[in-house]
Amino acid sequence: MSSKATSHMVVRAISSIELYQFCELLMEAASWFESRGEPLWKLNQITPHSLLANHRLDEMFMGYVAGRPVAAMILNTRCGAIEVNSEVKNESLFMHKLTVCRNSAGQGLAKLMVDWARCYALKQGYSLLSLICNCRDERLRWTLSQFGFEEVEQLNAQYQLQRYFCLELDHCKVPLDALPLESIGFDFSILGKPKPLMG
Repeated sequence: MSSKATSHMVVRAISSIELYQFCELLMEAASWFESRGEPLWKLNQITPHSLLANHRLDEMFMGYVAGRPVAAMILNTRCGAIEVNSEVKNESLFMHKLTVCRNSAGQGLAKLMVDWARCYALKQGYSLLSLICNCRDERLRWTLSQFGFEEVEQLNAQYQLQRYFCLELDHCKVPLDALPLESIGFDFSILGKPKPLMG
């Protein structure tokens, strides 16, 4: 995490005018994984219309370096189509579609996004951060384990194998990066303030 770029990343919920930038980051990642034969999302799932039909703006977060959006994720209390047990469902803040701009890959930005989400979840009283990602990519799964996530595999009601990743917030062995929280744009005081749906 010694890169200058990572030491000044700000993470915040997007505004309505930033929705297209958010979608562009997801589209870029989806196209890259599809080109490697490991599709993560269908393109029609990550259009502005589809995202707004399923998520509020204050659930969509981007990471910015020097004002430029370089990373994205969705945080909410819903596990989506993946079936999880009741304990995980009740104790988790769920992360969806964690994405880093391809031009900024390898600079530690994904770890900073996860660290920010860990702080955010802890402040709101959750004991788990669960990443909903049914991926088969071995390198990505290994990377998630380096962030502190444990892989969970189970059969759903249709006997299909499903995969997601859980991080225990109070017992995670992977330390948060040794950066002050304000340097990644985390302001605890804003968490109790309601955000408008649009803007």
